[in-house]
Amino acid sequence: MATEAYIPDEITLAGEKIAEPIVLTFYDPDGDAPHGSLTTTAPLPTGARAGPLICIGRRDKKKWEVRVPEIEVVNRTAVGFEYLIFGAIQRTVLEEEGGDTAKIGPRLENLGATF
Repeated sequence: MATEAYIPDEITLAGEKIAEPIVLTFYDPDGDAPHGSLTTTAPLPTGARAGPLICIGRRDKKKWEVRVPEIEVVNRTAVGFEYLIFGAIQRTVLEEEGGDTAKIGPRLENLGATF
């Protein structure tokens, strides 16, 4: 199963910002049963269904815009929530390698991440 993880600068759901997003993860994003998780200090309630979910974030030394047409929260946890994905995920590169990654470094230094 493929996995994609993004370090978000900003995430919105149905036009509303999600507070303090830390990591957005997709599991099997292009498969038959795509789902994901969002680590955040402000998890959504189980059963919440909305869209689109839009993430501006970094992955593989690139800045991306990732759009998910609709999600449904299936599990709320102490550190975020897990969700089902409805519709195809769209990914657009906004900035190629060599862009400004300095601003996300301090957020990850305690995790041992390097850029």
